[in-house]
Amino acid sequence: MRQADQVRAFLFEGAGIRGRLVRIDQTWREMLERHEYSADVAALLGQAAAAGVLLADNLKGRGSVHVQIQGEGDLRLLLVQCDHALNLRGLARGERLDGEGSMRELLGEGRMMVTVDPGPGQERYQGIVALAGESLAESLEGYFRDSAQLLTRLWLGVSGGSAVGLMLQRLPDATIDEEDWRTLGLLADTARLAELAELSAAELLRRLFVGYDVRLFDARPIGYDCRCTREHLDNVIRLLGREEIESILAEQGGLELNCEFCNKAFQFAPEEARAALGGESPDGSTLH
Repeated sequence: MRQADQVRAFLFEGAGIRGRLVRIDQTWREMLERHEYSADVAALLGQAAAAGVLLADNLKGRGSVHVQIQGEGDLRLLLVQCDHALNLRGLARGERLDGEGSMRELLGEGRMMVTVDPGPGQERYQGIVALAGESLAESLEGYFRDSAQLLTRLWLGVSGGSAVGLMLQRLPDATIDEEDWRTLGLLADTARLAELAELSAAELLRRLFVGYDVRLFDARPIGYDCRCTREHLDNVIRLLGREEIESILAEQGGLELNCEFCNKAFQFAPEEARAALGGESPDGSTLH
């Protein structure tokens, strides 16, 4: 049975190895619907989105994870943000967004930055690694190896309108059997993207890891969250400052703000923009 827009953690009992499965359907489509990405650019963004969820699902506090991939090719940027509640958003930027080809052909040389913000009162951590191999999965494995220092394997892809991912990872400070790790990786290598997209987590794990005792945890839902709320947009206006806003109003007679993530344009009449500068909404209620 298809189980969409969710992530599920699992554990190999007694082996010191954990894993996660992610499948993103509607949320991924919402990320794409207002943009004109080619199929290959959209697929890369889907892989980055799946990776962002896999990382964010491990957050303990009210934090967030940012995965930023910068390239030197026609595709210059992939950015995915996912918070502790698995609210997800992402975008692609570049000189051309209609390109075709592999990660290397689209991005060229580049680097990946993973920023983990554990939440209020805790120190933010950022790891930076060069793009490695021919896939985002290989580059992220390099991040876990070199920055997080945690043995990790990743499989990311897109199939049938779903962005999917599978992760295997050594538990922190656990001692593992190298033969178990090698065998589990080889078994995971046999998984087809269509299986990740179509099979239930329980059935997939049962088919892949025959002979292993796997404990499957409850699913967590994933949702799309662009965050272009009225309060957020008012804060953007205040950051621009009164002088800049008044200059725009004088020149254009109004104010337009564009959200890079959802690609929507928001129009502000002069009185609305000035109300935001004063910290009040147009109806006079104070924003908090």
